[in-house]
Amino acid sequence: MWGLLRIARWRTRIGPARRAVSTAHAHTKSPLKGSTVSVTSVEEILVLHHSHLDVGYTHAQPVVWQLQGEYITQAVEWLEATADLPVEAQPKWTCEAYEPVLRWLRAAPQSQIDRFVALHQAGRIGVAALRWNVSALPDRPGLNRLIEGKRELEAVLGSRVSVACQHDVPGAQWALADVLLDAGVDMLIMGANLHSGRPVQPRPGMFGWEAPSGRTLRVFNGHHYTMFDQLLYSWDDSVDRMQEGWEETSAHLQRSGYSLPFLYLSSTCSPVMWDNAPPNPYLPGLIQRWNERGEGPTIRYATFDDLRDAASVVPHDQLEVRRGDWTDYWTFGAGSTPTATSASRHAKARLHEVAAIGTDRRDVVHTAQERTDLFDEHTWGFFDPSPANPQAVTTELLKRALAHEADELAGFALMSGLEALAENPPADRGLSGVLVVNAADHARTVHPEIPEAWFRDARPAGERTYRARRMAYDSRPWRVRLPNDEVRRVQGIELPARSYRIVPFAELRGVQSSTIQHHTEQQPTFGSPSWDAFSEVARVTGTIETPFHRVQYDGETGRIVSLFDIVNGAELTNTDDEYDFFEFVRERADAMVDGTREAFYKRDLDGEKFDQLGWDAWRPIRERARRPLSCSVVVEDDRATLTRRIDAPGLSFLTQRFTFSSSSPVIEVDVEFELLADTTPQAIYFVTPLNMPANWSGSFDSAGEVVRLDDDQLEGACRGWATVETFAAISGSSLTQVLFTPDAPLVQFGTFHFGPPMDRVPRDSNPRMLAWAYNNYWMTNYPLTEPGVVRLRFGFASYAHVADQELRERAYDFAHAPIIWPVTTHGRSPGAGRLTAPSAV
Repeated sequence: MWGLLRIARWRTRIGPARRAVSTAHAHTKSPLKGSTVSVTSVEEILVLHHSHLDVGYTHAQPVVWQLQGEYITQAVEWLEATADLPVEAQPKWTCEAYEPVLRWLRAAPQSQIDRFVALHQAGRIGVAALRWNVSALPDRPGLNRLIEGKRELEAVLGSRVSVACQHDVPGAQWALADVLLDAGVDMLIMGANLHSGRPVQPRPGMFGWEAPSGRTLRVFNGHHYTMFDQLLYSWDDSVDRMQEGWEETSAHLQRSGYSLPFLYLSSTCSPVMWDNAPPNPYLPGLIQRWNERGEGPTIRYATFDDLRDAASVVPHDQLEVRRGDWTDYWTFGAGSTPTATSASRHAKARLHEVAAIGTDRRDVVHTAQERTDLFDEHTWGFFDPSPANPQAVTTELLKRALAHEADELAGFALMSGLEALAENPPADRGLSGVLVVNAADHARTVHPEIPEAWFRDARPAGERTYRARRMAYDSRPWRVRLPNDEVRRVQGIELPARSYRIVPFAELRGVQSSTIQHHTEQQPTFGSPSWDAFSEVARVTGTIETPFHRVQYDGETGRIVSLFDIVNGAELTNTDDEYDFFEFVRERADAMVDGTREAFYKRDLDGEKFDQLGWDAWRPIRERARRPLSCSVVVEDDRATLTRRIDAPGLSFLTQRFTFSSSSPVIEVDVEFELLADTTPQAIYFVTPLNMPANWSGSFDSAGEVVRLDDDQLEGACRGWATVETFAAISGSSLTQVLFTPDAPLVQFGTFHFGPPMDRVPRDSNPRMLAWAYNNYWMTNYPLTEPGVVRLRFGFASYAHVADQELRERAYDFAHAPIIWPVTTHGRSPGAGRLTAPSAV
């Protein structure tokens, strides 16, 4: 009731008579559309007391969950014990994300749950609508699951949860706005960390975030969390020190034109504990002493709901509306775990297929979803990521394991669904045919690769076959193909949307003789393109021609010197660029200038609390490969594969395979490399220089939405790189060139852009498309090394006049290998049918 009375008084005080309160207050644009008002004095500071949830970072992940549960128990006891304090100093506790709350509720005795609910109904425990703070990696089903627990929470609390919070991460996927609105959330609180990012404006302030659907979500764009402690020096436990901090803060607010009658700040236990912190029993006394002095704004504890009430001082229809993707700066760190990130994306592909096909193993699906969703949470590892730190090793292993377990379980659930669809008995003799499935919502023509072993078992009394053996790694159609795999390619099979066919082995036809032309010749070359010094020798050049492309390459180095689109009559690459198609580039800090991770961002907490960024115009060193090791071309069936092996700095080996097909315009690019154990800051790119006129446009997809570079991005959001779901495209007046990204999500448009934020990506002619395969730039939390062989798959294609939906369909087809499965002798009879599983599992 007290909070509502305060809101009512604020509303009467923001009229014209109230606004001219001081000649020291400059006129500035307010959050109200098109109006100019004087900056009002802040009458009240709302303090959100919470624990910032980092699943990892301060403690290993299993320990974090235990601690977060303990904090809720402590908060219940603390709040009950402080019921007699003055109302402003009476503490409130806010659960920043709902996952710790649900875990606690499921384990707590009913007596404790009743106490929690009573405190919530009294307004002293707040909750939020999002499961945790999330990176830019989720697909649309992942975003939907991020808010599913809200219903369970509301059922226990007996009240609606209307506010969501994204702390720390400087961004949020555009689709999240619609997901929140669909779930009944009408306010999103952002508390972005500026480290290696920058803020969307106004900050602090409010605006209406226009979702892709056209609806508008209220956003309170607040300070980074812990700013009550940082701005007002609460850790000094001194009212005089708080007064100094308030004078600095007030001056900053006046300079920035802040016009709301309240200021919202959050508090943890910093500087002792910034993240995963418990309730702070020392803060209420300091707040009480401040209020008793009466020399500044009243300070009181607040929950997210209290902030929502306070924010209603500005009517929703009077908010300025901002439209576009809140493109995240931070998810570039996911490039530090390329193998696990790839596994997580594979798991999402399998989960989509399971949703279409159906499965009797819903428990397995649920666990796979849990693992991949938690992999997308914004924390990757320990705050000190040194490989010599045992805690860093533990947290990184546990994080990577989430993706790999999700991939394995999603694959198992899919295989179970395929076994049921094929009606295979657990044990049988021999195989009779192949089940071919299209799980997409559009028609596909698939070109399966069928293991030769299946044909050998296609006999009336063939080898014994068991369910468990059919689920072995080498039977999975979506797995990485190894050099000794024996597979038979068959002619394309047309399938309607969400359908299947069972084809007897006798009816499968091998692909027709290749229509690909390949020839080589020797010619004298002076100053030939090579990673070695220029030479004056006869060099081998080669040409590969398919119905879609004519490719010219250097037979010594494997460099692709021309890539011509036959269908559209256009040279695709800029042949004058220093880089060739998909060329390796290693980027690193210059140790002679500054070889540390501070080379590009010099963090200053005192500056960041007033939105002063630490970005530096660093000058990185970019290294190309040192020398070619081998180049070969193999033509088989309906495709030709150019393989080049390269000696590259920072790697123990690098192999690139370019597959050109006579049945598809998509060029498949497979890369394998192994990083040397080097913790110094570095990045690995694969660069494609495009032949494109100036004023091109860019686009990428994220959680099912297509985002136009610059045009569909909030001002202040990241332009230098994007976390891509399935494709990135650069379009000119007549042609669109597309990079498909099923494994590695990071892309840069135009040229190398890792560095200070840009307001807009330059649209110079002949841009480059950068597949950002790896980096260890992040100075905390993300791993510094990546063990083992990294295998990544990309696709590249060019189209004339292609629509967004068509691009998404083609990206889906590239990311989802043809789903095939053996049908045993006593399995389902040949025929076709429609998939009838529900759209989600």
